[in-house]
Amino acid sequence: MATPAEASSVSVWMGRESAKFDTLTSVPGLYVSLENTMRTRILPTRRRAVGWLGAISCAAVLAGCVPWQQTRTEIVDPIHELLHHTYPEALESLDRSQLDALFSDGSGAQAPSLELMARFRQIDDARVAIDTIDLEQRPVPAKVTLRVEGIGIDGEPLSLVQPKQMRLVRNQLGWQITRDDRSEVRIDPVPTARFIDDTQLRGLWFQHESRKIEDLHGVPQKFIYGSGVAATDVDGDGWDDVLLLSGDRIELFLNRHGSFMRASSAWGLGEPLPGVLTVALSFDFDNDGRKDLFVGVEQSQPLLLRNIGGAFQPVADWGIRTTERTIGAVAADFDGDGLLDLFLANHEDVYWNAPDPPGGADNAQPDQLLLNNGNGTFRDFTDEAGVGNTGWSLAPAVADYDGDGDPDLFVGNDFGMDALYRNDGKAHFEEVAGDVGVDKPIASMSADWGDFDGDGDFDLFVGGMHSGSGWVLEAPGFEVKRVPWLIDAMFRPFVREAIRAWFRGNRLYENLGDGTFQEITAGSGAENSGWAWGSVWLDFDNDGRLDVYSANGFISGPNEDDI
Repeated sequence: MATPAEASSVSVWMGRESAKFDTLTSVPGLYVSLENTMRTRILPTRRRAVGWLGAISCAAVLAGCVPWQQTRTEIVDPIHELLHHTYPEALESLDRSQLDALFSDGSGAQAPSLELMARFRQIDDARVAIDTIDLEQRPVPAKVTLRVEGIGIDGEPLSLVQPKQMRLVRNQLGWQITRDDRSEVRIDPVPTARFIDDTQLRGLWFQHESRKIEDLHGVPQKFIYGSGVAATDVDGDGWDDVLLLSGDRIELFLNRHGSFMRASSAWGLGEPLPGVLTVALSFDFDNDGRKDLFVGVEQSQPLLLRNIGGAFQPVADWGIRTTERTIGAVAADFDGDGLLDLFLANHEDVYWNAPDPPGGADNAQPDQLLLNNGNGTFRDFTDEAGVGNTGWSLAPAVADYDGDGDPDLFVGNDFGMDALYRNDGKAHFEEVAGDVGVDKPIASMSADWGDFDGDGDFDLFVGGMHSGSGWVLEAPGFEVKRVPWLIDAMFRPFVREAIRAWFRGNRLYENLGDGTFQEITAGSGAENSGWAWGSVWLDFDNDGRLDVYSANGFISGPNEDDI
């Protein structure tokens, strides 16, 4: 596996009716100014990583006498390059000769692509998502989804989606397309809402810098957790300010009627801190009317900063020691005493430890529930509350999903089954994810509650992982190091099914109003947003319906634009 590098992209789903969403991946001007560093998924060479982890993580099939490296060089990489890069780039060029060169003969196989190209005066972006490829057949069948966005021949913005059944062959010119079946083209509505990039103009420029952490072999690794953002009115002037985390620094930008001024030093921030900062959570823990700040930290203790008016003051002893693995946090009054409590989502160090099988991993540091004592300190109530989830947590989200007046808690796990904790109002919880239907393993990266269907209860969107190179996992001969051939062969069907579930992408759960949920992802249009690191419900076009915004990105191969 190639070493990951920094990458980011975004997706927006625009809600139409009940569970239908249109992907607006290139909403004109939509921009993310903060470069997010994605964490690596390279697992350390540990004894516990042998066996089940290797089988479930790789879905391997040995290729007999053909070495995997040869298969990759001669088949996998060229097909990947053709479908992910060369073909969409030819469409973007609007040059028929470039497109014709990708097809194996002049028999008209390229006609469907030419017909689609003819709809555009200008193509701004073309992308191919590979659903399945069967390398054991000749010609090689490929099922893909093509998205093309640009300006139509009528001069208006145009966004098209077309599923395709293709056939690929290798000849003296390399890999080419020999068949491109006609299929129905879906025209996605283009929203009237627009965004412009005002980052530099408004003074909110920020360059993220990771803090390098040594791996198991003492090699510094840049790609690990180390960013976060919070928008809140820090100085009480009625305008939301911005707090940003970068590696080991906290930066504050004060909002001055729509423009921003860096004020980190004046507020006691901006200096290097121990560990890697992971999450910024603004909440008023002491009920004085000012927004305080909790900062999660990797490889050190989290920070609690009291807003004293004009500066943040570290709370020296707030009564809590953690596992030094906090990656997410939410605040709510879990016990109904009028004070905001804290739930910390913890995980494990991927450079020093490896997860158990992804769907059932439970070997991370336990999550923690911290109840507010009302005197500036907190107490650990995890065991009594029953929320010590040991999956590799990434995505905590709070809402009163059952309408009984108290906050419940969802925890999305990167590795492990997701958890839903139902609150009795006194911070005692019952884990009900399996009972109510929200426990599916999908490498959960993010989660948010929102009433997308307008029926008065909270639905749940969970951002998962959908790799553009996931099809390679099922390629014959995909190399699984240190896994005995017999184990690999025996569990191949199980491994493939587990991989399909784990890499399937997002999940959308509709609240049925009786305490249970129905998954309605398929057909909703919100299945795939890449590696969805952050997701949030919002009505970006002010039409009264909730949309989903999803920041995503991960490099899964040697090409930096292979996301």
